[in-house]
Amino acid sequence: SAEPFPIPVANMPKKVLLVLTSVDKYPDGSPTGWYLPEAVHPYQKFVDAGFEVEWASITGTASCDPSSIDASKEDKICMDFWNDAKMKALTEKQMRLADADPAAYDAVFFAGGFGVMWDFPESKAAQDIIKTMYKAGKPVAAVCHGPIVFANIEIDGEHILKGKECTGFTNAEENAVGKYSIVSKPSGPGSNEDVLKEKGGLFQDGGDFQPKVCVAGNVFTGQNPSSAAPLADEIVKALA
Repeated sequence: SAEPFPIPVANMPKKVLLVLTSVDKYPDGSPTGWYLPEAVHPYQKFVDAGFEVEWASITGTASCDPSSIDASKEDKICMDFWNDAKMKALTEKQMRLADADPAAYDAVFFAGGFGVMWDFPESKAAQDIIKTMYKAGKPVAAVCHGPIVFANIEIDGEHILKGKECTGFTNAEENAVGKYSIVSKPSGPGSNEDVLKEKGGLFQDGGDFQPKVCVAGNVFTGQNPSSAAPLADEIVKALA
């Protein structure tokens, strides 16, 4: 039988993998998780651009940080998403990151929230998908606490962030919310600012809780919750 015509790639929608932490508690047992606008604002930007978005997490389940829901009460995009039972369900149970095929995605985006500090840096699945997609020239992105995912990633013997402009939740911001000692060793992996600098990244601070995005080749980072939407805008631009 005749071969069907191949579908021209240009008409295929771009596909982004949005990754959440599966950790829902601080070391002291109080609740945390992923941070609502850091996933929802990018999700909305990608969907508005005509992209497909699939969700993944480290273990296949995730919980939204309750404090981020309270903080987003006046945020229509977040509240519309969170009050939609189908959308909310996507964030509670999803694909395990280890089961995601990097070839299926045009970009990967790691959302933040304090929970990431206790599963992203040590996740082999996260390291593997970042390495594969980075080497393929695809955007690898993380926002706020999310850039800690790059902590233990080397490409050809050099840290992925060495000599690259990058950002993440700053020490000043950690201190402002009273969490610097909790994310620092030994209770955490070290703050984003401390770890990214230690690994040779050119850490950029855009000011406390101000939007700041860094693009260094195909590594995309955002500083804090207000940087999530602008970070997604840069990825949309890169994939246009």
